[in-house]
Order: sequence, then C-alpha cells, then structure tokens
Amino acid sequence: MILLNYSLATLKSSLIKNDRQFNLLIIISFLGLGLLGILNHAMWRDELNGWLIARDSESFGQFLYNIRYEGHPILWYLCLLLLNQVTHNPIIMQLFHLAIATSCTILFVLFSPFTKLQKILFTFSYLPFYEYALISRNYSLGILAIFAFCTVYKTRQKNYLFLALLLALMANTNAYCLLIALALFLTLAFEYLWQNQLNFKTQATLQNILISLAIFGLGIILSVVMLMPPADSTLQGGASQWFLQFDWYRLAQATTRIWNSYILILVPSDSKLTDVIIFAILSLGIFTFFVTTFITKPVALFFYVFGSLEILVFTYLKFLGSQRHYGHLFIILIVSLWLASYYSELHSRDLTFKKLPQKTKKILLKWQSFVKRQKTTFIIMILSAQLIAGIVSYSRDLLTPYSASRATADFIKKENLDRLPIVGSEDFAVSPISSYLNQKIYYPESQHLGSYVLFNAGRKEVSSNEILAQTLSVLNTSQAPEAILILNRQLDTKEKTLDIRLIKEFKKAFIHNEKYYLYLVQKS
Repeated sequence: MILLNYSLATLKSSLIKNDRQFNLLIIISFLGLGLLGILNHAMWRDELNGWLIARDSESFGQFLYNIRYEGHPILWYLCLLLLNQVTHNPIIMQLFHLAIATSCTILFVLFSPFTKLQKILFTFSYLPFYEYALISRNYSLGILAIFAFCTVYKTRQKNYLFLALLLALMANTNAYCLLIALALFLTLAFEYLWQNQLNFKTQATLQNILISLAIFGLGIILSVVMLMPPADSTLQGGASQWFLQFDWYRLAQATTRIWNSYILILVPSDSKLTDVIIFAILSLGIFTFFVTTFITKPVALFFYVFGSLEILVFTYLKFLGSQRHYGHLFIILIVSLWLASYYSELHSRDLTFKKLPQKTKKILLKWQSFVKRQKTTFIIMILSAQLIAGIVSYSRDLLTPYSASRATADFIKKENLDRLPIVGSEDFAVSPISSYLNQKIYYPESQHLGSYVLFNAGRKEVSSNEILAQTLSVLNTSQAPEAILILNRQLDTKEKTLDIRLIKEFKKAFIHNEKYYLYLVQKS
C-alpha cells in the first residue's frame, strides 16, 4: 500500500511537471515567434494614426478631441499617450502590444478548460497569433479583459467588484468588446435572477452589487460617449449612416460572418449571390450546432446566443466589417465554452425536450446525441482551420510587408531626403510614413502640415493638378530648391512650372493603397 501511494504521488508529480513544461513551452514559443513577427511587421495607417494622435496632439484636451474621430473608446489611446512619454519611436507600441497578446496567451494556456491539443491550435490560430498579436490595435487589449473575466469568473460567488471592473475596462477597448461586455453583464444578471433554478447561490451583499453596477455603468457611459463621433465625422458614415431598412441579401451577408469568423480558410465573396446563400445556410447550421451544445448549460447558452446576435445585428445595421471585427464571433464561442466548464448539466437528456410532441422530441434527442458525440471533433476542425489561417497569414507577413511605409521612410532617411519639404497624398495612406520619419508631412487634402488624419469635413479629395499646385505653393513658401512628393498612386499629369522626377517606387505591400511612388520636385 505504501509503495502504491508512493507510485501515485510520483505519477501525479510527474504529470504536474509535464503540464508546467507544456504550458511554458507554448508561452515561450508564442512570445518568441510573436517577437520575430512583430519586429518584422511594417505597420499601416490603422495602427499608426492613433500613435500619431498621441504623439502630436498639443494638449490633453486636443488629444480627447482628436480621438473622437477614431471611432473607438479611450483605453488604448491612453496607453499610447503614456508610451509617448517614454519615446516617440513606435516600436515601443509594438512591444507593448506583444506583451498584451502574450498575457492573453498566458491566461488561456494556464486557466482555460481546453485540452492540450486545443490550446496549441487556438494559441497559434489566426486571431491570437496574427490579427490580435502582430497588428497593434485595441483588439488584443479587449481580449485580455475578456480572458481575465473568464479566469476570475468564480469570484462572482462572493462578490462582483472585480468582474465589474473588468467589464468596464473591456467596454472601453472597442465597440465589439463593448457589446461583449454588455452580453457578459446580462449573463451575470440572468444567473443572479434565476439562482434557484440554476443551483447557484452568491454571497455578494447588496452593497457589493450596487457598487459593481455603478462601476460597470460608468464604464459603459464613458465608452458610449467616446464612441459618439463629432457631427462632421466621415469615418464609416459617422453617427448618421445606419442601414435601417430590411434587405434579405444584406441579412444573408451578415449571417455569413459566422462562417467567416469560425472557418477562415474558405471565405465567400459578398458580391456572389450563390456564395452568400450557401454560406449563410452553413453559418446557421454551425450556430444551431453550438446552441445545441450549450442547451443543457443555460448560462453559457444565454451568453452565446445573446452575444452572437449582438454582433450580427451590429454587423447588419452598421458595418459588415473584416476579420478583426467579426472575429469577435469566434471569441464569443471560445468564451462560451470556457464559461460552460464552470457548470454541470442541469437536465438529463430525457427532460430537455419534455414538453414537445413525442416524434419531434425523438428527432431532437437524436440531434442532441449526435452533437454531443461530435462536439470535440467539430471544435478541433474549427481550431485546425484557424491554425492554418494563422500560419499562412503569419508567414505572408514575414515575406510581404504589410505596408510599404517603413521601407519608404527608411529610403528617405538613408538618402537624407527628410531635410526637404515633404508633400504626401492620399493623406491617410501617407500618414504611416510620418510616424516612421518622426516628421510632419504636408497633406493637400487638408492643406496643412500634419501627421495624423482626422476624417472630418476639413478633408477634401484632391486631383493630381491640385496636388502639384499645392506642391508649388510649398516650394514658394519654404523657399526650398526641391521638395519630395509621395503618392500612393502614379502621377498622371504634368505641370509646366515644375520639373518632376520619379526617384523610386515601393510596390511591395499587402495593403493595396499603401504602395508608394517617390518624386523629386523642382521649379522649372
């Protein structure tokens, strides 16, 4: 017996040691590959415009005014403002972002209920390994708050303060995490109001609950205030552009975002009717599958259905989005599976559909049994597709610069061209070069020297002739013999009073309109 106990203790110790080594290996691998990827990554305008606002806003009041044109809450921009007190080199933003992404991985690997294989597949999948790791935006900060919420979910049995604080922070990262924060709050409320039916009992006092509600409410108010754009904002239509009429085709397009979010290796075209119909049906099938998965765990089911519908409704009404946006549908699935692990099944299989007709009940029970058997396999399939997309995107970023902005700025500095006045158009596409140069550029669209771009009524589209006329004006004003003209398209006109010579083209970039043509301009 003593020998048996010793053997069991040794085996347990060995398993714990192996788990620690496994966890450490995943985390170190993610950090190492992430560092390689993020230092190689050439940042684009969506990453650097916020950095430029934090760098070049002349006061905190102007900073607050400027970020209202960004269409995001304040938390990420406050981080950028603090980082700019350390250095104006944007690489610090990338390292900070990698630290956030790695923190997400640490929480997921150490505290999530998934198997070792599932943890590997998710860690190196598209969203955590590429979109929310290499591209420095506010989305990873939101995922960190979400995973932290899942990690400390058990604290709701005693108090809600920490969860409320995390929800408030989550709501102030981006609009999608605001929706997820609302869904998680309502999930907590659903569980609290149905404690007896859900076999749950919280020890939180009324005072604790009221303070938690106040923290969450203040976080929501702050987020909504910052998300409300100024009256002249033109970013995604500002506050006025909402799709409020019913259109079945747009509804089908929005529905396909479930497939696009879960299965990234075969994405349908929004412009092809057949694709939209087929993948909308497949999306509904996937959604039904996971609704069935959570049906015996009502709290997880509530969050999955409500959270998913929130994102889909927003997608339909406002913005069809891209993978970084509707990818939150996949995050909602992961969180639902994570939250489900905190609960045992409340109903036996025979009671789940007890009020339905016998024939219908029999069909549904067979479907439920099928889903239960295939659940793990289906999750592995989804995670495998995500892994493939992650590896492909990560590798592509190593081989093809995301933007040509860094290469262009490096060339300008190497050739000492930064001593000359620089004119750049289109402004939003050229703005990343301003960041890498740590120098302002004259933007014809707004007719002033600047760095960041505010999408408002002050911006005007300009023709090639207008650009050249303003370049001549810059030469006259600065009394410089030459100026540099940066365009994200080839110059298609001439000006008699100017000698224009193409210096170099920078056409290797993933973002199609962040390829640049560099011209040296002199008076004739």
